[in-house]
Amino acid sequence: MVSDNKIFQDFQYLMPTKIIFKTGGISELTSLSIQLGTKPFIVTGRQSSKKNGALEKLKNTFTDAIVFDEVEENPTIETCDNAGEICRKNQCDWIIGVGGGSPLDVSKVVAGLATNTGKCEQYFGKDLFRNAPLPVLAIPTTAGTGSEVTPYAVITNTKNNTKQTIADYRIFPTIALLDPILTRTLPHHITLSTGLDALSQSMEGMVSKKATPITDYLAKESCKLIFQWLPKVLNDPEDIEGRYWLLYASLLSGIVIAQTGTTLVHALGYFYTLNYKVPHGIANALFLIPMFKRNISFFPEKLKFIVDFLHEEYSNQQPELSIEKALNRFFNEIKFSKSASTWGVFDNQFDVFAKQLYADSYRFRNQYGEFSVDDIFQIFKESF
Repeated sequence: MVSDNKIFQDFQYLMPTKIIFKTGGISELTSLSIQLGTKPFIVTGRQSSKKNGALEKLKNTFTDAIVFDEVEENPTIETCDNAGEICRKNQCDWIIGVGGGSPLDVSKVVAGLATNTGKCEQYFGKDLFRNAPLPVLAIPTTAGTGSEVTPYAVITNTKNNTKQTIADYRIFPTIALLDPILTRTLPHHITLSTGLDALSQSMEGMVSKKATPITDYLAKESCKLIFQWLPKVLNDPEDIEGRYWLLYASLLSGIVIAQTGTTLVHALGYFYTLNYKVPHGIANALFLIPMFKRNISFFPEKLKFIVDFLHEEYSNQQPELSIEKALNRFFNEIKFSKSASTWGVFDNQFDVFAKQLYADSYRFRNQYGEFSVDDIFQIFKESF
């Protein structure tokens, strides 16, 4: 068991993004005086920012903007390289990322590619941009990834079918504009997936080797808000109060993982997303019970609040059973199937996945505990 209360814990904390959280903020771009350069490059997806009106408002405000609206779910190195080249050719001097986590991540990569030579894949790793990236205004339209306040961009490397990360403190967005109204048009399945992504990030942040007293406090608040408001918003998509608090919870989850990184839950989930196209947040959630039955043995006191908040009885003798029951109660409330088989996953590659994951020591950098290949195989089986 890891001590839940380190009396003299050393830590660092960097969060340079200016946060503007304002209902209706997308309609007040001019009065908010958001202007990070003279010619913006707008990075967005193919649908959501058009459906919720964000793209139109941005184009009306920044009439000389260049728009790149080709970002797909799970964006690729090719998409990033294409966007970066267009940005350079048009001599744009700042970036606006608008949409879910995918457009926001691509916007951060483009910010770096615009001022540096080479391709996206050259920058997988930490702090590899030689020249300072362009400033970024990040406008999330989903309540999920928290990418608007993180120094990470997760991109699919199509050459080896893996998800890899560009991490650089200089790609923290300069400004994050969060407007709950932009999330009101989200369909049910995206509200569910992104809400579970935020929950996973906050839960993982609490059990990361890089957790701090600040991130624990924020993560706990984020979890409680998601437990409280996600069921309500799934039942009533127009609930603007619920949308407000879910977006806030997502923001907190982003602030958390900006400091703590993610743990083995994310690493496991990538296999379902890459091989079976399971949405990222859903893929993470499929591993919450298998992993937190193990995580709670290291942090029983820290994680007890989840059991209490979800109205389950906590057992000191069987804390793993307590948290399993609590999460099952929540999943039932939001009508989420915790079985990977119902999400199109097959179990015929679990041995291969387990060996691949075990061989990648980077994925275990923030995770407490020792894991064998068979342990990982069993986790896949439990999720199935």
